[in-house]
Amino acid sequence: MAPVRASQNGGRSIAQPSSCSSTPSGKDKPSTKRKPTGKPYARKDATNQTPNVVPGVQKIKAALRQTRRLLAKEKLGADVRVATERKQKALEADLVEAERVRKERTLAQRYHKVKFFERQKVTRKLSKIKRQLEESTEKKERKKLEKVLLELRVDLNYIMHYPKLKKHISLMFPPEVRQQELEEEDDRSSESRQSTKRTLNERGSGK
Repeated sequence: MAPVRASQNGGRSIAQPSSCSSTPSGKDKPSTKRKPTGKPYARKDATNQTPNVVPGVQKIKAALRQTRRLLAKEKLGADVRVATERKQKALEADLVEAERVRKERTLAQRYHKVKFFERQKVTRKLSKIKRQLEESTEKKERKKLEKVLLELRVDLNYIMHYPKLKKHISLMFPPEVRQQELEEEDDRSSESRQSTKRTLNERGSGK
């Protein structure tokens, strides 16, 4: 207990606290430093990345060039040559897949809006025809509406399941024009595949 001093005030003694206070020293003050919260920053581990992801086209082409330069060396061990040839075949397969993915992505971005608006248009028409079918009682009229409904479902299926690697032929063209465009696109795709196959065969044979 802190000592007190007595003072005279009208014959009464009043206890006054001593001048030396009991405030804690600087060493006794609690620390104001904040402790870090949360988990420490963790670096991304390459092993956690999505497996079976095909590298980009340019990256595969660069690896192919390096592999072919290695195979061109005359003084190359038999085991190294066999392993390098296997790697070359794997890279060529990866290149075909990477080019397919790139083309699919390009076409999806190019025709996204067109397919979206076509799908919206056909969906609205489908809803309208369905309502008319529910309200119609005449047999002849219902038969006509059912035919239109079937055509609209075919159109919707055409939009939703159109080949991802082909140029999109819009529904605004008549069916015969769409068929002709599809046949021409098939011919171009077939010719492109044959050209790619010939190129890979020539590179593999060392021509």
